[in-house]
Amino acid sequence: MEKESGIIRKAKMGKKSERSAKDKLSIVNNEEEAKSADDYQCTGNLEQDFTELCNLVGFMEIPRVIIRERTPLASNLEKGGRDESDSVSEKDPQEALSIVLEKFTYFKPSIQVDTENDDPKSAREVYIRGWKIDERMLGVLTKCLPALSNLQEIRLWNVALTDATFGMFIGILPRCTHLKTLVLDGNPLEQQPYHKLITEDVTASHLVLRNNKIDDEGAKLIGQALSNLKLGHKSLVSLNLSYNHIGNEGAGSIAEGLRRNRSLLWLDLSHNRIKDEGATKLAEVLGHFSLTHKEVVEQRQLLMAKEQVSTKTFDTKTDRPQSHQSSTGVEKGSQLLKQGRSASNKKYKETSKKDEKPGTMQSGAMTSQSGQSKKEDLKGAKKQLSNIDQKTVRGRGPKSARDKRPPAAETENLTFQATDTTLQDPLLEPAEHRDGQVFMPGNKVLISLNLTRNQITEQGLKAFLMAIETQTQETKQFPGTKIHIGLLRLAISKNNFPENNETFLKIQELMMPRDPLLKTIFQEDHAATS
Repeated sequence: MEKESGIIRKAKMGKKSERSAKDKLSIVNNEEEAKSADDYQCTGNLEQDFTELCNLVGFMEIPRVIIRERTPLASNLEKGGRDESDSVSEKDPQEALSIVLEKFTYFKPSIQVDTENDDPKSAREVYIRGWKIDERMLGVLTKCLPALSNLQEIRLWNVALTDATFGMFIGILPRCTHLKTLVLDGNPLEQQPYHKLITEDVTASHLVLRNNKIDDEGAKLIGQALSNLKLGHKSLVSLNLSYNHIGNEGAGSIAEGLRRNRSLLWLDLSHNRIKDEGATKLAEVLGHFSLTHKEVVEQRQLLMAKEQVSTKTFDTKTDRPQSHQSSTGVEKGSQLLKQGRSASNKKYKETSKKDEKPGTMQSGAMTSQSGQSKKEDLKGAKKQLSNIDQKTVRGRGPKSARDKRPPAAETENLTFQATDTTLQDPLLEPAEHRDGQVFMPGNKVLISLNLTRNQITEQGLKAFLMAIETQTQETKQFPGTKIHIGLLRLAISKNNFPENNETFLKIQELMMPRDPLLKTIFQEDHAATS
């Protein structure tokens, strides 16, 4: 019995050693596959690169890369509006099975691509929806997406991003240089790091963050990113934060960001939890708002820096006084004037010797011609003298080892760059001082604001009415067009007030000539009634 038990133990030990050896071999194979995946060079063909990298990494089931259909299942609708599924029983069993499988493949994991002219290397839009993207899959996309030279839009809808995978995804974006639209709907994150998308490294102009459970803390980080001129995303045009959990504090933080942001044109805060306090803060940004003590100090610092830059440019461009003209320039001028007089005398003598004939009329003509040529030569000499005087006035003269200043063109470029960075700050806009406070004219860049489906009452409406009246009084149309400056569209319906509210109707009346959509509807209704 003891011998049998010993044999059994040896057999078990042998099996364990075999298993450990197999595990080691599998680990080595996985490392070799990972190395080969890192060494793979993408071609720009998403279908080819994605499939090859998934095979190298070791995916058992690889999602398909298909052309995106704007209207799913629309191709299955035939004449008379009848679905092909109604006639499945009339067809062959194999054909009916293929139709059913084709419909169910729509819900399988896939990467939908929109291309130009059916070129596989011209993918403009990548759309992933409804399946989880883990770290391994995101590692594959990290190599595939930057290789698409024409990629302009990335849409990740409900792909279960985590804080770790979101950090990996942010690393992809700076390498997608032509990216314009970024959509991350249905990806709530615990730490809410969505403000990291509003940086100068991300080139997207349109950012959509719907249904991500963004609360006041996340909105606070987004507001800080909007107000940061050094690190902020200056090309961000539209921001969609609808269907989130933003309240009064979050709306106030975004309003703080809009105080100094002059790039955002379109803001959507619909379907949130904003009440009158948050709405009032948003309305104050559109009209005149007072600066805080910190902003006043920063404004003074910017003004002082601007004055220093202007004095530097004045010093580089000012002319040297007449008393500081160099002697070499005066000597050159007198020499040129003497040369001009001697040349005119020589020319007069030569012409008089060659063309000297009897007769008073010819001699008179010759004297007049010689007088004109003499005057022209003197004018040319004086012109050259004036040019030399201008050069000497600028203080050039002979170059010395001490005088090694840059040319005027280079100094002008340097000063232009310095003033350009300072003039971008809204604190340098003309301010108004009254009642011991400094008031700024407000944000006139934002043209569309959506606040539908919140909790705003008549108090918030009055704040917006005051801001719109201020903008209509101060802003004018662009010259030669019918486009106004300032807010053009305000969507604030479906809140806690009736549709026949007087303040709401006044807002609609003021926005009618400004809102392009309401203006066209009003014109159509007026044409129909007349």
